[in-house]
This record gives sequence, structure tokens and C-alpha cells, in this order.
Amino acid sequence: MAKKDDSRIPSGIPGFDALIEGGFVKGSVNLVTGGTGTGKTIFALQFTYNQIQKGRNVLYVSFEENLEGLVGDGLLFGWDFEKLQKEQKVFFSTFRPVGSPDVATEFTKLVKTYGISIVIIDSISVMALAFEENYYKMRKELYLLIDLLKRLGCTCLFTAEIPGEASLDVTTGGALSRDGVSEFVADSVITLHNAGIGGEGDRAIRVLKMRRTSHVKDPVQMDITDKGMVVKKQ
Repeated sequence: MAKKDDSRIPSGIPGFDALIEGGFVKGSVNLVTGGTGTGKTIFALQFTYNQIQKGRNVLYVSFEENLEGLVGDGLLFGWDFEKLQKEQKVFFSTFRPVGSPDVATEFTKLVKTYGISIVIIDSISVMALAFEENYYKMRKELYLLIDLLKRLGCTCLFTAEIPGEASLDVTTGGALSRDGVSEFVADSVITLHNAGIGGEGDRAIRVLKMRRTSHVKDPVQMDITDKGMVVKKQ
């Protein structure tokens, strides 16, 4: 029997963990980014559900999404978050980055009160918009948030949006988030694509970077099924 690696947090998404040595690094901050409709929220919800099945409590933070809508989205794939909320295994929360000057206190209270070990922020782009007129303050706030969550011992997944479609050619450059900062402060960056390896409508996923991990660097075909996201075998 293979020895369990406690330094990794498997995503539970079929086929994905094989790309990243078995899972995310424990205590890391991971960015999932892509254009509209690429599956970022599905990835985040599927990861959330899988972590709860492993006995980990999850805080799912949205800065704009209707929380009832997220719960409804989960039901489409068989993930009953309403039941899990009642069991206090997942906590959906909306923060207002402009109107909540002490977000750190709110995070800390929730994490410590409910034994949260996984934090999802969907999406970090909305928080960054609050500081878009001040690049340095935006960068500072993101660093402070990440530092706080790491000190609290959380493994984190952030989603970020980009206009258009992420390029499969990494040599073309370009921002991987609307703020242009998140991809540099995260420990890993995963891009999702609508126009994948075979062309339009052929989805793909790519791990652009992941610290302390020998990961697959090429884009890999993936599908979104009625059970959630599935990454194809290479």
C-alpha cells in the first residue's frame, strides 16, 4: 500500500491530481483562472465538495455571486450544499471589500470558530477591483490576505477572471487575471480554456506553475460532465 502524503491536498477532480504529484501543496494558495464560461466556479465547487467528503470544513467566500445561485449550481452536479451547510461542514459567505474595513477579523473568526482548513475565494478579481486605482495598495492587500490565510493554516483556492480566452501559448505573455497581480502572489496557477487542444469547443486545463511540484506543463483535455469536471488521461 502506498504511503499517504500528508503534505498534499488532493482535489478529488478525476484526472487532475495526476498532473500535480497527487494534489495541492498543503497550506498553499492556488489560482484557477480563465475566461467566461471556462468552468472556474465548477472547479471551485467540485473541490469544495470533495474536501468535505474528506472531513475538511470549507469556507467559500464570494464577493459578488448570489449564494443561493452557488448552492443551486452545485445541485446540478449532485452536490447538496444546502444539507452540508446545515451540518456546518461548509460556510458560504459574502464579503464586501469596500464596505468591510476589517475583513481580516471576519476571516479569522470564521476559520477559528468552525475549524476551517480550506478557503475558497470566488473570485479574487472582484476584491482587487476595489483597489484598481492604486496598484501598490492592491498588491499589498492581496499579500496581507494571503499571509493571513497561511498563518491560519488554510489551503486556499482563488478564482480569477480574464477578458477573452487564456492563450495556450505561454510565450505570448499577457495577464492571467484582471488585476494582473494574483498570478504572481499565488503558489500555483491553473488556466482553463474553452478553445482547447483540438480547437473551438474543445476544453483544456493547464498547470502553468506550482511551487514545490513537478507538474505536467502541457495543456490537457478536460470535459465538464453532469458529475463535474473530468481531466482526460494523457
